[in-house]
Amino acid sequence: MCSAGRFAPLIFGKRTFATALVMAAALSAGCGASTGGDASPSPTAGQGLTANSVVRIRSIGPVVIGMTFEQLSDAARVPILKQEGYDQALVEKNCAFLSPGSIPGYTPPPNTGNRSPLAFMMVDGKLARIDILGGDFATELGVKVGSSEQDVLEAYGGGSPLPPRDFVGPPFRYLTATPRNPADRDFRIVFETDGAKVVKYQVGKLPEVQFKSGCN
Repeated sequence: MCSAGRFAPLIFGKRTFATALVMAAALSAGCGASTGGDASPSPTAGQGLTANSVVRIRSIGPVVIGMTFEQLSDAARVPILKQEGYDQALVEKNCAFLSPGSIPGYTPPPNTGNRSPLAFMMVDGKLARIDILGGDFATELGVKVGSSEQDVLEAYGGGSPLPPRDFVGPPFRYLTATPRNPADRDFRIVFETDGAKVVKYQVGKLPEVQFKSGCN
């Protein structure tokens, strides 16, 4: 797996369950030449959200950062539900989460109930971030929940090894892919790992894409 040169070297952060600790390390540049100044490709119009929808730095399938609730619902073509406390969160923080009620082709794993594999963060009435919590939703470079840290490094960091770090508690950390394209400078892909594999990841605009706990 090799990046196409569209992303700068990965930035690494880590946290424990008790605290969020942000750290950064400079790694070698990704392999391949830059693809130039074209913006991230737009999703194909007319296709609804499915279990095979591709994740990009601004979108998942037809759902694009910046959409209103109505636009998101029309594009996804699946029921879009308010998560618990949505209205109160909007009043208190102007930030709340939606999730698809069902996704064609996706079956929740056993013993997980009906928990959605996706969450949509709405800020100021528009989609600011997309959380990928499970399923086989992969980025255009093939990284998904369950991918190894090495997969992430090869796709977005040129395969550079992680620097050694001492920490207390579980080794959860963040691997942040920063695009080279100036048109995407306000967007990121943030992978959260358990020190070995991706447990979730999110795409969207700054600063929301880097919030460590919901709307905070």
